[in-house]
Amino acid sequence: MQARQTPPAAPAWARNLSEPRLLAAGEDWDAIRVEADVGVRAVRLLEAVGTPVGPVLHDLCSDRTYFLTPPGTADGWREQGARALGAGSWVVLPPPAWDGLLRWVIEPTEGIEHTAIDDLAPALERASMAETECGEPGE
Repeated sequence: MQARQTPPAAPAWARNLSEPRLLAAGEDWDAIRVEADVGVRAVRLLEAVGTPVGPVLHDLCSDRTYFLTPPGTADGWREQGARALGAGSWVVLPPPAWDGLLRWVIEPTEGIEHTAIDDLAPALERASMAETECGEPGE
């Protein structure tokens, strides 16, 4: 699998990636990890109201999404159903436009550098509630 050429607008951490690499959280970004369906639903909710969304990664192996947030976010994160990854944590990030088991929902070259936590927390809560309200098939 190959990545397309990285556009110059990529954040510094993404510019030299040619394949997925294990990177330390807490320096350029923290990450908020959630179940993939909740994460994708939260992205759609944010986009629907015109809220800028930073890079969002989908790990197809674990079926989780990772929102890149400002460094230090993990220190104060207290939301249920999500894990904050900050200093001392590591995340495998692919280069922009990577086509493999790690895929960007929102590319690091598409918008803002981070998703604002004041926007993300309520979107994740709403996305989680929508999942609960829908229930399982056959209920």
